[in-house]
Amino acid sequence: MSKVISFATQKGGSGKSTLALVLAAPLATEYGLKIAILDCDYQQSIVKTRKQLDEPSLAILQETDPDATYPYDVFPMALKSIFDFIDNPENDYDLIIIDIPGRADGEDVFNALTGCDAVIVPLVSDYLDRASTAEFMGILEALKKAADKADVDFQYFGLATKRIAGRREEKEMDDYIDELGLSRFQSYLSHRLAYTRASTLHSLLTPAFRNFAGGTKDSSEEIRRVCDELIEKLDLPRRKADEVAAELEESSDTITSSDTITSSETK
Repeated sequence: MSKVISFATQKGGSGKSTLALVLAAPLATEYGLKIAILDCDYQQSIVKTRKQLDEPSLAILQETDPDATYPYDVFPMALKSIFDFIDNPENDYDLIIIDIPGRADGEDVFNALTGCDAVIVPLVSDYLDRASTAEFMGILEALKKAADKADVDFQYFGLATKRIAGRREEKEMDDYIDELGLSRFQSYLSHRLAYTRASTLHSLLTPAFRNFAGGTKDSSEEIRRVCDELIEKLDLPRRKADEVAAELEESSDTITSSDTITSSETK
């Protein structure tokens, strides 16, 4: 049975769509998970990334490899339709990721969250984001109590994004989350330009694309730690990421910026 998660928060601009993009491709290619993203956000950022930026790159890849395809599926979808998708036995995904609209304050959003095994809340250290996180915790806590009463599995976690090392606000965020009693990932994603260039076609763990996007081995390690922790928390199947990473480093020259990553130049 598929595990279902959402990246959700009370405030737009926290990076939840970016978070889905950063993690989905590595989880599919390096960890071997069958993944679907349901893009329910009004902005359709993930759908637009695939259509406008990655589709031309895939066409170039298919000129030399006709079997080349996307590593995971993306579906534009209204929130009211997600349960039909989740409950369809033909959709045999390991992980379904729901990209929730930016403001989680409507009944349709609340209902969508009830269909998730886990909700992951991007944690941004700015004051206004912290205040919005506190409001959202009330929604998640109500869901958790209802799920516990019904003996249904439901978890929620904070995951620090756009983290800037040594910044005072980061320490304040850590203390704030402790006060709320929010379960959180020990891993995090720093404030890196490469993450805003994430693709639905290429993984940021692939050295050639990572370097093209402006990433480093440090950014790869951050992503890998988040993936490992997510897999552990949700008890998902996995391949050995260290073996895949070694293979990728050895083949880092197989993708070149001149022929297969052309669409990313616009990001």
